Formats: sequence, structure tokens, C-alpha cells
Amino acid sequence: MVHARPRTLKSGVREYGLSVLISLAATALALPLYGHVDVINIIMIYLLAAAFAGLRLGRGPSALTAVVNIIAFDFFFVPPLYTFLVAPPSYFPTFATMLIVALIIANLMIAVRAQTQAAAARERHTAALYAITRDLVIARDAEAMIQSATHRIGELLHCRARVVMCDDDALTGINAADSATETAISLPLRGLQVTIGVLTVEAVESLPLSPEQQRLLAAIADQLAIALERARMSQRAQQAQLESERAAMRNTLLASISHDLRTPLSAIAGAGSIVAQSDFALDVYRRVMLGQMIEDKARDMSKLLSNVLELMRLESGRNATNRDWHAVQDLVGVAIKRNEDGLSEHNLITDLPDDLPLIAVDASLMVQLLSNLIENASKYTPAGARITVAAQRNATTLQLSVEDNGPGLGRIAAEQLFEEFARGRLEGRAGGVGLGLAICRVIAQLHGGEIRALTPQSGGARFEVSLPVAVAENSMNAQTMARVQ
Repeated sequence: MVHARPRTLKSGVREYGLSVLISLAATALALPLYGHVDVINIIMIYLLAAAFAGLRLGRGPSALTAVVNIIAFDFFFVPPLYTFLVAPPSYFPTFATMLIVALIIANLMIAVRAQTQAAAARERHTAALYAITRDLVIARDAEAMIQSATHRIGELLHCRARVVMCDDDALTGINAADSATETAISLPLRGLQVTIGVLTVEAVESLPLSPEQQRLLAAIADQLAIALERARMSQRAQQAQLESERAAMRNTLLASISHDLRTPLSAIAGAGSIVAQSDFALDVYRRVMLGQMIEDKARDMSKLLSNVLELMRLESGRNATNRDWHAVQDLVGVAIKRNEDGLSEHNLITDLPDDLPLIAVDASLMVQLLSNLIENASKYTPAGARITVAAQRNATTLQLSVEDNGPGLGRIAAEQLFEEFARGRLEGRAGGVGLGLAICRVIAQLHGGEIRALTPQSGGARFEVSLPVAVAENSMNAQTMARVQ
């Protein structure tokens, strides 16, 4: 507990009753000693009782203990015994001294107890603030911060706490003065520049709060306000960064597309102008060549735009993968078929064992992944280079690889090759905006796998795709058994 319970009428009567019992206990302890020890020793017993009352009870009960001690001492130990008459007047200074010493001791004990309780309260307050500060630092967003702070306040003050956040348009609409009623206390959460919200504490068992509790609550409000302002500024910084990245990506995309569209459009425009000239005679060979060039450049443009749209679709996650069981050999065969023209001048080698397991994949996406890797190898390697498409089964994964012995990955880091618009080599005849490998990475991730780029010891480039197959095989066996039954 961080605070002491308020003193009610019932507890006050109980403390006064205990003060009388302490005097009676001191009397019971002193009666057997009467006649065997000096009277001064009996007075010490009563002073000890007064000190104990001051240590355990309040100022009023301690004073009552001192008065009852004098009355009991007079009744049981001052002649004539068992009367309130005082025969020797010399006992009156003794009574006065007992009362004064008892009150002084009681006050000293009360002060010591108050200092001890204050030190313990400060220690508990410090521990509570440390715990709240730690929770606020660990929390990742404003909602978690508010939940942690209100939970801590509820535990410390036995109340219900809630936070009302201000909108951006109403940050200064909170009264600067703290508001308090008999059932609720409200504290504005002031940041360094604006008011972020209001902390409301309701249904406290002991309102109004003690000064220590008010200071603790104010400290918690300050810590929460700073944390919420930090979270809000961090969120705004992230939004600004995202907007900046979107703008940069949009500009890069437009620049890349415009650059790569300019070449085929220029070729198509040039070929079209030649065909459109009425005074320029074209034989069959030249007409076919121009027609094929127009068709190839148009397909390049269509493929470029398709890659952009496909990457946007995959990264948005709007369409789920349509998985089914397929043989690796069939997927590789379709991918090779798509790249026949690009592979015509290369030495293609396939290494696909017959015992490869079926894999549960989206066939169109997996063919596109393999086709992009094969096309990449054919575009960035010279004529006559070797391209190897292989697959092998490991413990829990199926590994597909496309390797070549060309010029290698270039100057860019292997991990950066899978970023949008990244290209390993800027020089050469290869075109494109660098989206093929980015699409491959997204497709691999959609299937629970991963892709990486390596540089073999013999040179060239190697791309490996790892797909999980253990769970897939179990699912396949279960489906097979269900069909049999």
C-alpha cells in the first residue's frame, strides 16, 4: 500500500480503548513488584507504557495513556492506597513530572513513527514511479501506455482510472486548473507544448486524497503525459517517413518506368514511321523484321507494366494463394518454356531428381518465380554461358536453385538485390526496372519460404529458394487417405 487508511470514528474509539488497556497492563505488571522495588522503578514502567502508546497510537490516545497512568499510580501505589487522596503533597510534582515526561516521550515516538511512515511512503512512491516509468518505456503504443498507467493507479489508490485523449484540433481545450469533486479527480496531461488528454480518477475509497497521494498521482500524470507525447511524436515521425518513402518510391517508379518505356516506344515509333512512308519500298524480310521488333517491344512494355501491377498485388495481400499439389519437374518445364527465346543462346542444364516430393504451391506464382530467375540469368550472362536449374530435398525443405557462370551479382549487396528497383549491374543490354527479384521474394514469403543470392566459388551467380515440405507432405498424406476412405 502506498497510503495510510484514514482515521474513522470506529478506529478512533478503538485507539482510545487500547490506550486504557495499555495503562491497565502496566498496572498489572507493576502490582507484583510493589513493596519489592522502589517507587521510581514503578514510575519507569508507566513511562515505558506511555512510550509504547506513543509509538503505536496517535497523540490523543497517548495523552490519555499518560493521564490514566497517573491515576492508576495514585490509586494503587500512593498512600493511602486504593483511594484518590494524596496524603504526602510531595507526590504532586511527581505526578506533574510523569505527565510531562510521558507526553514528551509520546510526542517523540509519534514524530519517529511519522518520519518512518513518510520514509516508507517515499520509498513506495519511488518504487511505484519506477514501475510505471518502466512500463511506459516498454509499451509500444499509446493504448498500451494508457492501459498500463490506469492499471497501476487502480492498484495503488484502489480506484478506477481512465484517460480521455484530445483530438489534434482540441489540444488546448482543457482547463489548465485541476478539477476535483467528491467522487472524482481530474488531472490534465500536459506535454511540453500542448495538453494531450485528461487523467480521471473515480470512486476512490478515501477522497480527498492525502498530500502524498496527490503528489504521487501528479507525478504519474506527468510521466504518462511525457510518454504519450513521445508516442504521438514517434507516430507522426513514422507517418512522415512513410509518406516520404511512398513519395520517393513513386518518383523512382515513375522515373524507372518512363526510362524503360522510352526505349521500346522509340523503337516502335521509329519502326512505325518507316512502315508509314509511302515512298519507301520494304521487302518481305524488312517488313517482317520491323513487325517482329514492334511486337517484341510491345511485349516488353506489357511485361514491365505486368511486373509493377503484380508486385503491388502481392504486397497488398488482397488475393490469397491458390495452392494445389504440383510436381517440381512440371513447374520448371513451364518456366523454361516461357523463356525459350532468351535461352536459345545459352547452355541450359536441368538437375531434377525423380524422387522429388510434390509441393503444395500456387502454380502460377511459382512458375513466375522460376521464370523470373531464369530470365534474370539469361539477360545478365553472355551468349554461350551455362545456366543450371536444379532441385534437391533437404531434411524439412525443398531447395530450388538457378545458377549461372556469368559475370556475377555485380557491385550491389546480395540482400539488396531483392529490393524494389535494385539492379546488380547498371551496364549492359539488360533492361527492366529491377522488380523481378522483388516479386520472387514476395512469392517465396507467401509460401512460407525464403530466397537468397549467393556467389559460387567458381564465379557467376546462384539464387536459392527454400520451401517447407514437411507439413505439406503430412497434409498430402491425410488428403490421400481421406480420398481412399
